[in-house]
Amino acid sequence: MGISSWAGLWFALTIPVILLMYLFKRKYVDTLVPSHLLWNRVLRNIEANRPWQKLQNRLLLWLQLLAAALLTFALMMPFLWIQGGLAGHTVIVVDTSASMSAAWNDEPGKETLSSHTAMDELKLQVSKYIESMGADGEVTLLKLGAEPQVLLTREQDQKVIREQVDKLAVEYGKAAYRETMSLAAALTRDDPEARVVIFTDEQWSELADDISFTAPVEVVSLRGEAANNAAVEQFGVKSDGDNGTGVAVIRNYGESPFEAALELFGDGKLLASEAVDVAGGQAVTVNFDELPAADIYKLKLGPSDDYAPDNEAFAFREKGGAPNVLLISQGNLFLEKALQLSGARVTRMEPLPSADSNAAGEQAAKAPAIPKEKPDMLIMDGSPPAYMETGEWARLVRETPSWTFGGEGESLQPSNGNTMISNHPVTRYISLNDPPTGTLLSQEIPAWGKPLIEIGSTTAAYAGTEGGVNRLVFLFSLSDGDLPLRPEFPVMVNNAVQWLQAGRTTGLGRMVAGSALEIPVTVEAAEASWIAADGFALETGAASIPAMTKDQNPAAAQTVPLIPGLWRFEMKGADGSTLPGYNLEVTAHPSESVIGQAKPLVFKGGASAEGASLGGADGQGSEGIQPGQGDSSKASSHSAPESKSKHSLTYLAVLLALIVIIAEWGVYQRGRSI
Repeated sequence: MGISSWAGLWFALTIPVILLMYLFKRKYVDTLVPSHLLWNRVLRNIEANRPWQKLQNRLLLWLQLLAAALLTFALMMPFLWIQGGLAGHTVIVVDTSASMSAAWNDEPGKETLSSHTAMDELKLQVSKYIESMGADGEVTLLKLGAEPQVLLTREQDQKVIREQVDKLAVEYGKAAYRETMSLAAALTRDDPEARVVIFTDEQWSELADDISFTAPVEVVSLRGEAANNAAVEQFGVKSDGDNGTGVAVIRNYGESPFEAALELFGDGKLLASEAVDVAGGQAVTVNFDELPAADIYKLKLGPSDDYAPDNEAFAFREKGGAPNVLLISQGNLFLEKALQLSGARVTRMEPLPSADSNAAGEQAAKAPAIPKEKPDMLIMDGSPPAYMETGEWARLVRETPSWTFGGEGESLQPSNGNTMISNHPVTRYISLNDPPTGTLLSQEIPAWGKPLIEIGSTTAAYAGTEGGVNRLVFLFSLSDGDLPLRPEFPVMVNNAVQWLQAGRTTGLGRMVAGSALEIPVTVEAAEASWIAADGFALETGAASIPAMTKDQNPAAAQTVPLIPGLWRFEMKGADGSTLPGYNLEVTAHPSESVIGQAKPLVFKGGASAEGASLGGADGQGSEGIQPGQGDSSKASSHSAPESKSKHSLTYLAVLLALIVIIAEWGVYQRGRSI
C-alpha cells in the first residue's frame, strides 16, 4: 500500500481536538429536588462542571475518533499496488518488419522450432501483457511496418485488442522505424499517464535513439538465442547463345561457419549443384558455367536456417544478340553509324512525304507492314508518321521503347547558352560546354519526364518511363545543331541504346516488396492479377492479388506484392482469353537479413511514473528515465512485462467515514450522548 499525499495528515489534528472536547465536557449528576430549588441549581451549574475529568468508555467518543481518522486517511489519498492492473494510457508498438518472420528460440543450444516465429512470440507476449490491464487502462496499438499505422486508439476492450493483434502479419518491405517512433513520441507527448512499450526483435536498420520521449519507454526484446542466417545476396545469369553463365554471392550473417548446399534450377529442372563453406560474417562468390538456356533460373540455398525469405533468388534470361532498332528517318548518316557502333542492328524506314493536307490520310491508308521481327526500340528522327498513330503501329509504339528527335510545332530560342546536364545513364561521361542547338521545340513536359539537358533553363531533352516503357525525347532536330559532329555523340548514342534496351529479359526483374512498379499493360487487358508462381510466396500459400485499376482497366502503375518469391502478373482480355504476362522476383528488404547481430535499443525518455513498474514479475520495475539521459527501460527477453498499478482507497475511506458519521448521529439521537 502507498500514500499519494502526506499533506492530508493536517486533518489528523481533529483527533486531539475531539479528545480535548471530552476532557472539558461538563458532567452533570441527576438529583431529585423540589421545583422551588430549580433556580438554585441553575446558579450552581459552574459547580457541576468537572474539567479534566477522566475519559470514559463511551460509544460516541469512539465513533467520532474513528470518523476523524477515516477522513484524515481519505485526505492522504491512499492506494494499493495491484499486480497485473495496468492503468493509464499505454502505446504498444508492434514490430512487423521482415526479420520478425525469423524462427524464434529462447534457449541457447535448444533446437529451433521453425514453425514458431518471432511474430508468433510477439502475439503471445502482447496477449499476456494486455491481461494486466486495469478497468481504466487504455491501449493505443501502433504497427511498425512499411509505414506507421495506428490500429487502435485508447481501446479498453481486451477482446478487441486481441483480435487486432491476431490479425498482425509480417511485412517484408522497407520498415519505417524512425517514422513509427516519432509517431509514438507524438502520441504520448504531454500525457502524464502515458507509457510506450515496444515489442520487437531489436533488428533495426535505422537509428531512432535521437527521438526524445516525454513518457517512459520500455523495450520487450524478442531476440532469439544464437540466431543464424545465410543468404543469397546476389544472383544473375548472362546468356551467350545457347549457354549461359551464372554468378551468385552467398553471405553468412551468423558467427559460426556455414556449409551451404546450392541448387540451381532452370525452368524447374535441376541444372547444377554445389557445396561451399562460408565463414561467419563472410561472403563467397560461386560461378556456374555452361548453363542450358532457360527463361527462369532459380538458385536455392540449403540447409534451412532461421530466416527463410533470403534462401532463394531468381534470374531471368536476357535476350541474346544485338538489339533490333527500327529507325524512322529520311537519312542521317551520323546517327546510323553511331547506332551501328553501339552494336545495334539498324533497320531504316523512310516516312512518307507530307506535301499537302491529305498527306495524313494517305499515310494512314498506305501504312507499311510491321517488320516480322519485332524491334527492340524505335528511333524517330523528326515527327512520327501519321500511320504510327493507328492500328498495329500504335500498339507497337505503346509497347516499344522509343527515342524521338525534334518534331512539328512551335519553336523557341533559349534565353542564354548556359547548358546543364543532369545525372542519368544516358548522359554518363557526357559534358556539353556549348549548347548543341539554338532552337528548341516548344512542348509541355509530361509528368513522367525528367529533364536531361537544359539550355538557358529550358528543357532540351528529357527521359522517363511511360506505362512501364522507357522513353527518350530530344526537343531539337539533329540537323539544327552540331551535336552529331561532336566526339560525345557516339558515347551518348551508346548510352541511350543501353538504357532503352534495359530489361530485355523474360521478366520484370527484381523489386523489394511493397515498392512501386511500372508495367507495360496491353490495351486488350480487361483484368489482371498477381499470382504466386514459385519460392517463398508459393510455399507459404500466398493468395492471388487483384491488380490496381484505372478507369476500370489494369493500371500501368502497380504496387509490388508484399511477400517475397516469384510472382506472375497475369492479364486477361474482355473475352476471357489469357494475354502474355510478366514474371517478377519480389525480395524482402536486404537489411532485414542481418539477424542475430542486433544491439539493444536505446531511446531518450522521460521519468517513469512514481515507481509504477513495467518490469519483471518480482515487481522491481525499471528505473525512471530522466530527459536526455539516453537510456530506456528494458524488459526480459523471454517474458512479457508484468505491471503494477495504483488502486485508490480514497473512495473506500470516505464511504466508511460517512457510515460512521451516520452511526454517530443515531447514537446521539437515542440520548446516549452524555
